[in-house]
This record gives sequence, C-alpha cells and structure tokens, in this order.
Amino acid sequence: MSSITDDDDIISTLPDAVICHILSFLHTKQSVATSILSKRWINLWRSVPVLDFWDVELDDRETYFRFNEFVYSVLLSRNSIKSFFIDIWYDDPDLAHLGIPNVIKWINYVVQHGVEHLKIYIGTVDFIPKFPISILSCRTLVVLQFEGLVMKGFSSIRLPSLERLRFQDIKFTNVRDLLLLLAGCPILEDLRAGYLSFDSEDTLTYQERESLSLNKLTKANLGYTFCHFPLKALQNVEHLFIEINKVYRGCDEIPNFHNLTNLGLYSINYSWHLLVNVLKHCPNLQIVALSQGTANGTIEDVPENNWVDPIFVPQCLSLHLRTCKLLNFLGQQGELLFARYILKNARVLRTMKIHCSEDLKIERELFFCPRASPICDVIIKSVCK
Repeated sequence: MSSITDDDDIISTLPDAVICHILSFLHTKQSVATSILSKRWINLWRSVPVLDFWDVELDDRETYFRFNEFVYSVLLSRNSIKSFFIDIWYDDPDLAHLGIPNVIKWINYVVQHGVEHLKIYIGTVDFIPKFPISILSCRTLVVLQFEGLVMKGFSSIRLPSLERLRFQDIKFTNVRDLLLLLAGCPILEDLRAGYLSFDSEDTLTYQERESLSLNKLTKANLGYTFCHFPLKALQNVEHLFIEINKVYRGCDEIPNFHNLTNLGLYSINYSWHLLVNVLKHCPNLQIVALSQGTANGTIEDVPENNWVDPIFVPQCLSLHLRTCKLLNFLGQQGELLFARYILKNARVLRTMKIHCSEDLKIERELFFCPRASPICDVIIKSVCK
C-alpha cells in the first residue's frame, strides 16, 4: 500500500476522536492496517475503543500462533477497551483445546479493563466450550451477547450495569441457573434468548417462579427456550415474543401486561381459548403476530372445529389493536373463524396480514365477513413453500 502525503490526506485533518470512531466499524486487523497510510495514522488504531476479532477461522498451527500473537499485541497496546467482539472457529479439535484457554485469558483481560460491550462465539467440532465465569461479575458490562456455550459452575452473578442480554444455543444445568443469570441483571431492559437446553428437567417451585423480577425489562424475545418461563417476570415489557407452548403451562397464571403494545406468539397447533385468554391480559395491545407450527409438520395435526366465539371481547380488540398478522396460515376452519372474530371485534384495526401457502383460496371467506373497523385492509400474501 502506497503512502499518502499529509497534503492529500483530507481525512487525517479530522479530530482523533472522529477518526477512531470511523475505525471502530472495521475489524481490528483492518484498523491496525491503517497505520501505514501516513504519519498521521501510525498510532490512531491504538485509541480505537472497539476490538473486533470476528469471523476468524483457525485451521492449522501456523495460523493459530500468528492470530494469538496478534491478539495479545493488540490487547497489550491499550488500557481501555469498551467493546470486545470475538468469533472464532477451530477446525482442529487439538487447536481448540490449545486455544480456548487463551480466549478465556483475553476475555478476563477485557473484563478487568472496563469492557462495556462483549460479544462471544467460540466454535469447535467435537465439544461445547464453557462460558467464561469471570464475565458474570463484570460491573461495567452494558451489553452481553454469546452463543454456543455451556453455562455451568457458577453460584452468584453480579451484572449491575447490564441493559441488553442476548444468547442462544446455550446449555444450562437446569432452569434455576437460567433464572439465577437473569436475577443478577437488576436493570436489564432487553432480553433475547433462544434454543436453550437443560441437563435436568426439574420443575421450579411456586416460590422460585414468583421470585424472579425484571422490573426494567421492556423487550423480551424467548423463542424456542425449551422451558417453562415465569411469565410474571415479563409483565412490564412493551415488546414480547414467546413460544407459548414451551413457556406456558395450563396451571400457570397469566399476568396482566399493561405496558405491552407489540406481541408475537408462536404456537404448536393453535389453542384458541389460550390465545384469547392471552389477549384478555394485554389491554393496550396494538400489534399482534400469531405464527403456528404442527406437531410433525402435517396439516392434519391442526384441530379444525374447536373455535367458539367468546362472550367476552378483550379490551385491546375494542380499543387499541391496529395490526394483526397471521403467519403460516393453513386455511383450517379454526383459523378462519379466529380471523373473522378479530375482524368482527377490532374497532380500530387498520391491517390484517395473512401469510399462507401459495394455493390457498381464502379471499371470499374473509373479504365479505363483518368488520368492526371501517378502515381495515385485509392483505393476503401467498408464500411459496
């Protein structure tokens, strides 16, 4: 790369803080490479608050040692690290066993140096790495994202500054460890978790289910959690997506979601009475998206005639619901009756969007049914399978 003279390098006239902000959007290897552009750039990369080692694949020992040396040199070049992103895939199991202890050391280092945003993925071919326990006592951490790890061996969690938590493909010992993790995040605002599994299927006691409180939480996405999650802990959210079959049990009490305006529900075989019961507990709901699956992927699994219009109309239908989305629509009688029920009672509904299979003909069923809202549009979108 040829050198650029100071007279021609207009970007170099920008303040250091602006240049470092620009460099923070690059992978760290690219950021370091800018040091040869001109004298103005030689040391700027050292002040970039973001270290980004993303999409790294290590397939031989030479590449492994070269990468390790690079990371250590970058870490030791600065005292303050605001963001640390690491995504490593080890092609060789021996390299993984050799390299993961180093990754743990890097994470420990940034935790000790005031990291605020941490994003981790460590991929291997024959085992699942353990979650670095040092993270769970990081007082500066604001955003934590991790994937593909085992969470075991921790007894206490103190994440007093954490506002956003996202994780998936995580294996816990039991559901209590999941609740312990969340309980250690007192100001958590945004939670996204999916594809969680547990070594033990022990059920929680009533006291354990009632003890979790996430009062600051405004957004929650619990897709494919494979556990019964305490719904009461989510009652202050404004945006919520859950797989209702996994999270909810028939004996559970559904709390009132007074702040909830945007709801997504995924269900295996629509349970109509449950759906209406959920709507009754969301008095201010404005947007709802309902998606369904079947027990083994066949249409025959879906009950057709189990719908009867409830006597009680939920408040959200009467006063607030503006958008209703019905996804994976199969055209079963129960689905059509539910859609008609929404149209007949949603007074301020603006749009009903239905995503169905390509050959499904339901226009006549819905376009001419009674509508409480004079401005509602029914949009049917065919989706090729």
